[in-house]
Amino acid sequence: MAVSTALDAVRFGSSEVAALYLGSDSVWTANAPGMVLVSPTSIAHSGTSATLGANGQVTFTAVTSLSLNGVFSAGFDNYVISIRHVGSSYDGVRMRLRAAGSDASGSDYTRQELQANGSSVSANRLGSLNIAPTFSTSSTQRSGTTVMMYGPALAQPTASRTIEALGESGGYIYDIAWTHSLSTAYDGVTIFPASANITGALQVYGVRS
Repeated sequence: MAVSTALDAVRFGSSEVAALYLGSDSVWTANAPGMVLVSPTSIAHSGTSATLGANGQVTFTAVTSLSLNGVFSAGFDNYVISIRHVGSSYDGVRMRLRAAGSDASGSDYTRQELQANGSSVSANRLGSLNIAPTFSTSSTQRSGTTVMMYGPALAQPTASRTIEALGESGGYIYDIAWTHSLSTAYDGVTIFPASANITGALQVYGVRS
């Protein structure tokens, strides 16, 4: 199909954009490899407030739990969650996979962790958990966390890896991997600190290969 000098086969309100020609020889296609911002169908929270923006960004203030529903689907195998956050105190933040509005709370999670603090590096492994310890939050300054999710919407075991720059005591580096052993398709996640509340924003991206 020839591409015109204007627009060709654009369907607004959908990701099914065939091609877009912008006055050059470059053609952008909707199914090109890359990351696509994904909006949850709904969110739920405990604590002060959480808002789902029109562009899919979720902002939250002093929440003790935050659930994203309908954010994973067959459209993508892998996802990236980008989170900026600050806590009411230094605290660990956990994650559970979620399907049809219910958290997966069985003892099916395993975690492996590396932590660098100052000049010391330590490692830890925990299994048979009913939560996935995923990152930590600081009360001193904002921290940045990237969570990579591998196959959450597929009916197979799920893996995840978190890389975090934690703004506590001059800066920590956390590298945490976890797995969930059940061959279940999930459409969302819940994040919740152990005892603090957290404030910040997050975005979810589907990775198209």
